[in-house]
Amino acid sequence: MKYLFSVLLLFSVNLFLGQNNARELLLKEANESFTLLATDPEKAYEAAKTIETQAQEISARKVELKVIQIQCEYHKIKNDFIKMMESAKKLAAQATKYNVPYYQVIAKRYLFESYLFTGLPERAFNELQEGMRFVKELDNTDSLNVIERSNFYVAYSNFYLLNEDYKNQLKYIKFSGKALKNLADNDYRKMVMSVHYSNLASSFIKNEEMDSASFYATFSQKLHREDGRQEVKFNNLMVLGKVGMNKANYEEALSYFKEAEAVTGYKNHLDIESLFANIIEAYEQMGDENLASVYRMKQDSIKLIISQSQNKSLQNLLKEKHKPATNWYIVIIPIVAFTAIFFVVFRKNRIIKDQETNSAQFLEEFAKNPSGEDYSKLLDLLKANDPAFMFYFEKYFPHFNSRLLEINPDLSTSDIEFCALLKLKLATKEIAQFTFRAPQTIRNKKYIIKNKLGLSKEEDIYEWIDAL
Repeated sequence: MKYLFSVLLLFSVNLFLGQNNARELLLKEANESFTLLATDPEKAYEAAKTIETQAQEISARKVELKVIQIQCEYHKIKNDFIKMMESAKKLAAQATKYNVPYYQVIAKRYLFESYLFTGLPERAFNELQEGMRFVKELDNTDSLNVIERSNFYVAYSNFYLLNEDYKNQLKYIKFSGKALKNLADNDYRKMVMSVHYSNLASSFIKNEEMDSASFYATFSQKLHREDGRQEVKFNNLMVLGKVGMNKANYEEALSYFKEAEAVTGYKNHLDIESLFANIIEAYEQMGDENLASVYRMKQDSIKLIISQSQNKSLQNLLKEKHKPATNWYIVIIPIVAFTAIFFVVFRKNRIIKDQETNSAQFLEEFAKNPSGEDYSKLLDLLKANDPAFMFYFEKYFPHFNSRLLEINPDLSTSDIEFCALLKLKLATKEIAQFTFRAPQTIRNKKYIIKNKLGLSKEEDIYEWIDAL
């Protein structure tokens, strides 16, 4: 999967009963509303809003927190990142007020997801780091706490997945599985292990371990109950489809992907994009360009919808710091941004993709710098994030900085440092790893640097800098 979510969340519906009949009844209604999210999210959301008011009137704190969680999940299902973020902040505030670590962890996880969806990975990771201190307070003897601890490890794996750090992704998926071993109820453990094995299968796919991926996806399907979460079934079908693609069995792969498309229930937008991309590739491999074109249109449509939602979320974050001066400003910014996304961003992404292809070809055809002592020392300094890196780089390449500044005197220090990494012929993933940035951030940076240096879109930046 391009993006894994913790589908274990929706198993957590068994809270302790309240002390009186009113709270007990309200708690039952809250749990029913949570379950209803899978089949009728609109009805579940309206019920949650009503229950929230009632819970506040009788000080049913855990019921109140539960229904705010339902609102978070509803906005996530609707891809409304602004309201998802608002609900998560509200949940965090109330959970802190009532001193309930379990819901503090859940709030942090929703905030992580909302920032990640909005394209703010650094802020997302900060939410994970802050949430971990609440995770440490969770009681390992309580099944709900065990599930949420496991969910939080899955959230970590999602972060590393988007950074294309598949080894760390797999590591945190395994941590998630270890946490589940603390579940006392054997039947319940088997049910949630179906989810874990599905996540494990997806991680093995990313690590190109096809046999293991196929094994765990099939095993997960055997444990999965038909009345269970459909996300698990969707994920397993995607994994089996990708295994088929890897074996060049395109008809079999397509059958899995089409079955995954027919799965009902919530599917996050990144999973849908990944599904469409795989269907497109399968049709292309089978020579059916017409059907491939149909799914390209579907893929563009979902990207446009999500881009619009992301734009609204970013505008909302900006409003927290800067209050707009006039009403027209509120109206015109989203319109301009939306138009720019449609006409510019898609074109830019296509250029970046071509740029990466050309760079990969250059790095394959031409050997990297000699693995001598000087080169090794520079890499060691870079890996250690040592400020002395540029000092020694300038010593080994004495005219590099001055030549860049001759071309563009407005290049910043960070621009020159980035060019130094390209001079060392470090690939996108390596630069992302050493600088603790997402690979897409590195690709965008290359695009910006090319423009600053006046390179045409046909010129490869590695080849140009190598000749400098």
